[in-house]
Amino acid sequence: MNELFDAKESLSPAEREESLFQRLPTVIENAKTHSEHYGNIFADIDASKASHREGLGQFPITRKFNVPSQQQIKPPFGGLNSVAIGQMARVFQSPGPLYEAQTDESDFWRMGRAFHAAGFRSGDLVHNTLSYHFSPGGFIMDGGARACGCAVFPAGVGNTEAQIEAIKQLQPTGYTGTPSYLLTLLQKYQEQYGELTSFTKALVSGEAVTAEMQQAFIEKGIAVFQAYASAELGLIAYQVAGEQGLVIAEDIIVEIVDPEGIPVQLGEVGEVVVTSLDEKFPLIRYATGDLSAYIENDANSSYTNMRIKGWMGRADSAVKVKGLFVYPHQIQEVCRRHEIKGSLKIERDGFNDTITFCCEDNHISAEEIQATLQSVTKLKGNVLFVPNTADQPLINDLRN
Repeated sequence: MNELFDAKESLSPAEREESLFQRLPTVIENAKTHSEHYGNIFADIDASKASHREGLGQFPITRKFNVPSQQQIKPPFGGLNSVAIGQMARVFQSPGPLYEAQTDESDFWRMGRAFHAAGFRSGDLVHNTLSYHFSPGGFIMDGGARACGCAVFPAGVGNTEAQIEAIKQLQPTGYTGTPSYLLTLLQKYQEQYGELTSFTKALVSGEAVTAEMQQAFIEKGIAVFQAYASAELGLIAYQVAGEQGLVIAEDIIVEIVDPEGIPVQLGEVGEVVVTSLDEKFPLIRYATGDLSAYIENDANSSYTNMRIKGWMGRADSAVKVKGLFVYPHQIQEVCRRHEIKGSLKIERDGFNDTITFCCEDNHISAEEIQATLQSVTKLKGNVLFVPNTADQPLINDLRN
């Protein structure tokens, strides 16, 4: 039986629902008063209706897809925030661009329970390879590891050779980041030192772990667990050893709905809609654009919350590459800046995603286009000059 992070994980479903929905009307009433966005869209709805799941379904959905443009019109947060920007702990920018707020310091994104379920404990050193720059990924994982009493090495993104040297010197027991980059580190470390790394456990996010990846991790002696999270919401669901699917995080309300916003049945695929209870930056019925499905709970598990199958693709036109979402409008922006027509081709090389911006030669250097592509998407890619891209979609995902 798994040791639990806190008592919330073993509450009865009825107790959990009561705890969350007792707080929600107050959060909504506060949002109606202090948030321009929610004050507008919830104006004609009594906050007390959100005292149960069926009542929450009467409130309008806010779609992540629309938030970047909304933030451009009403900077900095599109009116979603309930306090001024100077009252936040940190402010981040994710690709989109999408601006998010961290409103307090102590495991704000609630990632601690995911690390705990993955076996991280006090005394572990965690090698954190998510970015601490612009986007919140590094801080999200850092806070969760610290909540479990772990020490953290903030490796961040890139500079692989230096990371390999740090792993050799520091001998960290844990890794966090994307699964593909973990495989890169394992391969390069073994090539350089002729031995396995010190990693025995990993919490990965941002990409799906394929069966081939999982087999590679097993062969390297690493127990790898998945966390489903987003920059705005933090932890949404997490993996538990020996159990199917992902356990929904205990501090949020998750709905899976059809295109009309109606909850789907067990096993049916729908869009993940999340309600957080942060009064300073509330996200109420926030449609993530991700697809998933409810699955049966494990009757013998110590974890009593609902399960989802995990990330099953996108409901909108965005695609996920190396843990980041890329949107068609970003590719349009690259084209606009250089007055060219182009398409982003996404392929898989082994376990790694690659991106190539394909466009006609317009006497603009590949280096200039690469720099713009990285500035807009936060991803490094190649540039390929081709005769005609007119028939190609803005994003051409060839990984499947």
